[in-house]
Amino acid sequence: MSATVLAGATVVDGTGAPARPADITVADGRIVAIDAPGTADATVREQLDGLVLTPGFVDLHAHSDLTRFAYPTGDTRVLQGITTEVVGNCGLSPAPTSGDGFRDAIATIDVVPDVPITWESAAEYLDALDGIEAAWNVAPLLGHGSVRRRVMGDAPGAATAAERAAMSHLVADALDAGYWGLSYGLMYAPGEMSDADELHALAATVAERDALLGVHMRAYDSEGLVDAVDDMLRLAADSRVRLQISHLRSIIDPDGSALDGALARIRASASDVAADAYPYLAGHTTLLQLLPPALRARGTAEILTEVRGAPDALAEQLRSTVQFPPDAVTIVRAGEGAAPELGRTLAQLQADDPHGRDWARIVVDVIDRHDAAVDAILVGTRPVDAARVLAEPYVSVASDGVALALDHTVNLPHPRSIGTFPHAMRDLLDAGMPLEQTVHKMTAQPADRLGLTSRGRIRVGAPADLVALDPSTVGDRADYTRPLTAPSGIERVWVAGHCVAADGHVTGRLPGVLLRRTR
Repeated sequence: MSATVLAGATVVDGTGAPARPADITVADGRIVAIDAPGTADATVREQLDGLVLTPGFVDLHAHSDLTRFAYPTGDTRVLQGITTEVVGNCGLSPAPTSGDGFRDAIATIDVVPDVPITWESAAEYLDALDGIEAAWNVAPLLGHGSVRRRVMGDAPGAATAAERAAMSHLVADALDAGYWGLSYGLMYAPGEMSDADELHALAATVAERDALLGVHMRAYDSEGLVDAVDDMLRLAADSRVRLQISHLRSIIDPDGSALDGALARIRASASDVAADAYPYLAGHTTLLQLLPPALRARGTAEILTEVRGAPDALAEQLRSTVQFPPDAVTIVRAGEGAAPELGRTLAQLQADDPHGRDWARIVVDVIDRHDAAVDAILVGTRPVDAARVLAEPYVSVASDGVALALDHTVNLPHPRSIGTFPHAMRDLLDAGMPLEQTVHKMTAQPADRLGLTSRGRIRVGAPADLVALDPSTVGDRADYTRPLTAPSGIERVWVAGHCVAADGHVTGRLPGVLLRRTR
């Protein structure tokens, strides 16, 4: 058995235990020994003097469901130290499929349209993941929106008892096939049309198998955040499901009072509830999220009919309902490839418009011109609020990002795809959080939350998913104009003992695997 010693590093093992100098011996993809410095014996030695060695980062909230097929080196994942990510979030998963219009329904995660969808069922999607090589590990959730569409198509309104039963059956089968849980996307069609009976029935199915329920809530703004949190806490209490609140934050919350209320309720809850968050002040979503919910829920085809049939009336609705100022909304995808709107705010587009259109009419027209394939970055969170969410002990760091190569050009991605974990580490360390606690929020804590006890710790017998970093220089170098810039301070990354990233470059090795849940 050939072995490699990673020598001279300070080990932060992910559990929150004090850092200590140690040599780590790796063989056959696993950690086989942890010894005092200078005492391990192996033919191959890698000196890590001056660096901290941590477990690979576990990203509980990602959307690489399809980009994993297009970009198997996972540059934006491994360059920031992510060795395992959870996909299928926000109610959006590429399975089960549901015929015409399905790719429109999952457009938010379908950022590389050239990837063919060759499967239909949830189990077949897992088999497709199993059949590709990639640099990092993946653990899937099932998207409730995709399940609902498979059973109900684009039909509006509440599900019948028979439809709820059919959805529960699909969820149960997927969990038995190896999915780690279910996700709700309660601001995205068709999931946002679900009533309490439907959500409770599916949550009960998840709870029966002790799987995880991840929830993109109905609202994160100051008017709706507290009620949205209360709804989910009631759901968790009634169903006894393990609840994960996705990308916990507040937006358009001028004094932070809505976030105060939300955090107080979560802290007081007796249910099994936790959350994840990223350190950025902006989100990234489809521009359709600015439209009235009742219109969004009707599906892309009917949205375009409305856009083209009554553009002035729709623009007037936007003027009275959209809370984001025009300079807080940047177009980052408009169709495929380059477009004149790309990288520009609504305020800039309005100022330069030769036809005198205001921002609202520009929104309607850009949706029309690009057949609704338009994404935007929306700034709406106060820095102090982003920081205090990350500091909450039950909050894990998660990116809400996607796996991309550095030469990706289909859109302007959010910098969170490549910079979340270094950014969060820098912010937390600068705020005074101990390194051991900071690493815990990125490793063992999210792994345990998922139920993935094999990852997130440096211990004998664990897979050798590791990160060597320099805490003094770690940080995010990407921004909204250069969103695919590798971070600093992440010196080397290993998956199953294979180095997948070093010195800001991917190595091309593809040791990652699909992780199926077993009971």
